[in-house]
Amino acid sequence: MSAFLGPIHYWLYNKIQLQEELIRDIAAYGEKSGWAVFSEKHLEEKTVNKELRPLNELIDVMNIHGWLQERVQDAESRYALLVTSILSEDPERLSSLEELAFQFGKERAIDPSSDAVDAYRKIDDSLLNGMPCDRVNVITEQDPSCTSWVQEEDIHAPFWNAVGGDPSVYYRLRKKIMEGMLSKTALLTRNGITVYISKNIR
Repeated sequence: MSAFLGPIHYWLYNKIQLQEELIRDIAAYGEKSGWAVFSEKHLEEKTVNKELRPLNELIDVMNIHGWLQERVQDAESRYALLVTSILSEDPERLSSLEELAFQFGKERAIDPSSDAVDAYRKIDDSLLNGMPCDRVNVITEQDPSCTSWVQEEDIHAPFWNAVGGDPSVYYRLRKKIMEGMLSKTALLTRNGITVYISKNIR
């Protein structure tokens, strides 16, 4: 990455901030629902980042890449800890988290006229997938009617394994976010080794 702040840094920081919003939404929902894991505020203090200042006021300009990488890892770690702690107390809450994830995506719904290429671009602009240099997603098909990609490396699982969580939960919630984002379009998604966005999911 560049030694100077540029569009790619703001793009990545926006993705980090979106994940921070999701963390805040989950924590707020858990508190409102009276989940015991939030009763003494310890989990919120460990997982919710309330820093909302713009990138140029926060970043270490002498170490742009390192600073952003730390923020990515920190956001991933806290998200995994938050969700895992909630489900450790009651696994049945996964359905509530999935609904919350869907609503989170729906609030950021993609324009109804978007085709599959547009939708992929919007989703890639929103979901945190490591650093740009990690090149995690590799597009396998790019067409207005169907765009697909594979995730070359599971960069999320280590954060979930580190807190005793189930990495598959991350992907279940991610799928719901994507479904919410696509909810106003004619597009559907299928998640597996290859992820598809298409008008016709077989």
